[in-house]
Amino acid sequence: MDEETRKQAILRYVNGASPKSIYTDLKRSKYWFFKWLKRFQNGDLDWYKDRPKVPLRSPTKTSKRVEQLIVSIREQLESEPFAQIGVSAIKWELSKLGIDFPSDSTINRILKKEGLVKKNFLCSQRS
Repeated sequence: MDEETRKQAILRYVNGASPKSIYTDLKRSKYWFFKWLKRFQNGDLDWYKDRPKVPLRSPTKTSKRVEQLIVSIREQLESEPFAQIGVSAIKWELSKLGIDFPSDSTINRILKKEGLVKKNFLCSQRS
């Protein structure tokens, strides 16, 4: 429905109708009309279609490689008796590898997502 409205608006413009009469008749905003006119004028064949609103890239997103490395370090640390397994130990191991590590909360979020965060036994007995 909306795609047809966009096509109709631009067709009316191409046939000589004024922009104001078009967006007023269609009960649309001035911004709406000129957004679709600009896309039409750019020459894109699919100018009338919605574009995804998801960002094309996320510069602050932790890479899959670093996530996998955090998980493997945690699993390795858990397999060693008496080893520290927390965020500080993981950051220490990452720094030894020369890798910039994410924040503590990001590491914790990754561990929680992978099911590697366990409730402290002593804390659960006190409750």
